[in-house]
Parts: sequence; C-alpha cells; structure tokens
Amino acid sequence: MQYYTTESPRISNVPTVRLARSTCRAVVLAAGVLVLALLGQTVVHAADAAGFDKYFGSLKHTTKATGFFRAEEIDGRWWLITPEGHPFFSTGLNVLSFAGTATAGGVQHYEQAARRIYGTPEAWAEKQAERCRAWGWNTVGAWSDWDRFRRRMPYTVLLSVGCHDWRSGPASDLFSDEYRLWVRQRVLDTAAPLKDDPFLLGYFLDNEMKWGPDHRGGHLFDVFFAKPAKTNASKRALVAFLKTRYGTLDALRADFRTQAGSWEKLAEADELPARGTPSSMETRLAWAVEVAERFFSVTNEELRKVDPNHLNLGARFISQTVPGPVIAVASKYVDVMSINFYDLGGLVEIAVRNFSPDYLPVDDMLAEHYKLGRRPILVSEWGYRAADAGLPNSFPPIYPTLPTQAARADAYQRQFRRMLAKPWFVGQHWFLYADQPAEGRFDGEDNNFGLVSEQDQPYKLLVERSAAMIDEIYRRLDPVDGNR
Repeated sequence: MQYYTTESPRISNVPTVRLARSTCRAVVLAAGVLVLALLGQTVVHAADAAGFDKYFGSLKHTTKATGFFRAEEIDGRWWLITPEGHPFFSTGLNVLSFAGTATAGGVQHYEQAARRIYGTPEAWAEKQAERCRAWGWNTVGAWSDWDRFRRRMPYTVLLSVGCHDWRSGPASDLFSDEYRLWVRQRVLDTAAPLKDDPFLLGYFLDNEMKWGPDHRGGHLFDVFFAKPAKTNASKRALVAFLKTRYGTLDALRADFRTQAGSWEKLAEADELPARGTPSSMETRLAWAVEVAERFFSVTNEELRKVDPNHLNLGARFISQTVPGPVIAVASKYVDVMSINFYDLGGLVEIAVRNFSPDYLPVDDMLAEHYKLGRRPILVSEWGYRAADAGLPNSFPPIYPTLPTQAARADAYQRQFRRMLAKPWFVGQHWFLYADQPAEGRFDGEDNNFGLVSEQDQPYKLLVERSAAMIDEIYRRLDPVDGNR
C-alpha cells in the first residue's frame, strides 16, 4: 500500500470550520480535551505496565549502549536496542499525520476534526504522543509528521530513493550516473540534519518497489528492455549483462527469440521474448538481482556517507511479490528487512503467489524471507478492516473485510501473537492511524484500517488490545518463560 506523498503534506489552503464566536471555540476545545481524557482512562496505560527508558526500551535487560538504535540477537531472539542499551520492539503507526488522508478531491476530513478538537498541530501532536503511549504504540511510522514527534517518541523517515512510480513500476534510470547524484542530494537534504538524533530509529529506502510480475505489469527484464538504449543507461546495462552472460548471439538465441545480427542491433530492439527454457527464466531472474544490487548498493553507500549512525530499514517489500534472490541481495546492505505483510487469505493469496514462481511463500510468518535474508524483520505495513465502521472498504478488493470491530481486534491480536512467536520479528507498523475517507483517496482506497476514525474517535476494542500486547512483547525477556 502507498500513501500519496513522500512525506506527510503540510497544511496549506485547506478549508476549516469557522465558529462564529471565540467562546464557542473555547467550549468545543475544552469538550474535546475532556472527551479524550475520559477515553484515555478506558484503556491500560501500556507505557506504565513495566519499566522503560526514555525511548521505550525495556529495563528488564541491558546490553551495549551506542547512543543510537541498533539491532542485536539476544538468546536466539532479535531485538532492536535503544540508544541507552535496552531491548525495544517497534510498534509503529503509519500516516500519524495531522492532515490525515485527503480525498481524491483534496478534502481532509481528519484535519478538520483535529483542528476543531486541538486547535493547532502542536497541541494535536502532544495529545497523540500521549495516546500512543497509553495504547501501546512507540514509533512514528512512514508518511507521518515525524518532525512534530522528534523529541516525543522514536520515529522513522521514508527517503523514497527508488524514484519509481508506485502504481506503474520503475520510472528512473537506476544505472545512470544521474541517479546516483540524485540519491546523494536526496540523502544530503533529508538525512544530514538528522544524523545525530538519537530518537531516529532509521530510514526506509522506499516502499513496495516492483521486483517482478505483479498488478503493475510484467517482468523487470521486459520493463527495462523496452527502454531506448540511446538515452537509457539501464537498457545499455541490460544488454551488457546479456553479452557477458551469453558471450555470443547464437548462445543467446537458445533462450531468447531475436533476429538481431549484432549486440548493437539488439540494443535497438524494444522486446526480447523468452523461449521459456529453464535457463531463460534464470536469466530473467538474474537481471532482477542485478537491479537489486544496483539499487541497494547505491542507496546504502550514499546513506552511510551522510549518516553512519542510524539503521537502514530496507525497502518495504510486498511480502507476496519478492523473489528470494532479491531478499538475499538486500541483506548485504540493510540492517533490518522491512516487509509489508497483509493477510490476504485463501484464494487471493494463491492468486498473488501465481504471479511468478520466483516469489517466496509467506507461510510460517515469513520464514523463507528470514532464512534467505538472515536479517531481523520489521513488518512495515499490515492491518485489518471491518464492515461495521460504515466505510465502503471497496478498494483494494484483495483484503478481507471482517464483520465487526470485535473481529478486527481479534485478528490484530492473533496476527501480532504469531509475529511474537517467531524470533526474527523486531517490530510491526500498523496501517494506518486514521481511517481513509469514504469518498476514496487519490487511488480509490476507502477503508476502515484506522486506529481512530476520521472524527478522531478511537476504536475502543482495538486500542485496548494494542495496549495489552506490550506486556506480552517484553515477557520474552523473562528467563522463566524460556522463550526470549
């Protein structure tokens, strides 16, 4: 899933409700604060359930403190470690944003409600930080107003250095010198000012990039081969890759159909159909690996030059549509493997898996992803929607719609417990904080994925469960459990 902008949009020219009298406004604000205070009393304050350091790391265990977040395996279980040296499991919220999610026409219902209740973005952020602590959430996820929370709680930053079109696939010339320069400038602008901030958990490189056949079209091999060689360095790199791999055009023709009489003529073609031989399929997959090597090596090199202190959180793979060798390449460069892991269920899961035989199964809670990557996994997106919220829940149709909020809270807790049962998970980031608009956002999504409604009302059963889960997380540190 994707949000609309690289970072949450700042407030500009958005119509708000204007009250006739300042006294009315004061009454509304006071009432809103009172309601929220009462709501806050209905759930356990998760941050008070055990001892935590100022970054919400558990005081049950102490290890090396480096002044920044890092990852460490403790007694066979992966943990994130706070700057003060304490185990931390990241429970994050995507789109924790004052603006919320705009409709396709630009209307921001959540922002309008937030202005009525809190008055200012700063007051809103202070209250949301309190709510997050009470409800068991300790990290600001992607597409959020992270700059408003920098000293309140750990946060992540989405760099968006894939330079791709989320809806259609690769849009940039990854193998060009210009691409590296663009990444360098992007990192300088975004990461350089943050490199000494201990509250920064780390950086996501991008989100849901295309690594093979999916809803955005065919194989990466075909996408890159269709580019014009005269102006596209990636197409030239692909032809050079084929020349190195096969040596001669006759050898190439055993796997691919082409009438080109020279490598130069081959570069002028815009398609190269495979014969379906095992070796042709291996070649196509090997090109995806080349693309992954280029992307992860360049982005990590440029990021480390500017900020060697914080975690490289990876590229938020779609769990069902990533080839194993791409995971293996990423593991050479990232500290944490971020994976968007939605429960699609039944026939939909099977249909998505059939996009490509190269894709990893998601059985046993991403066991194959971990086996190939050997990096701790952060579930960077997941969520459930329910019918009783009154939203259409019509797009995307691939996600199950549960009947009630009780069923949604049950599904949340059940899936979270499955994550905790595996030693490779170091966090989960829920998509998203506030519901999507009933009218649909820019791409039509209109779902009850929120922790709160667009009127800023919490889904009580869900936040009660999320608060209760904090104790279950850090129980893994208790020696008596024998299951760290």
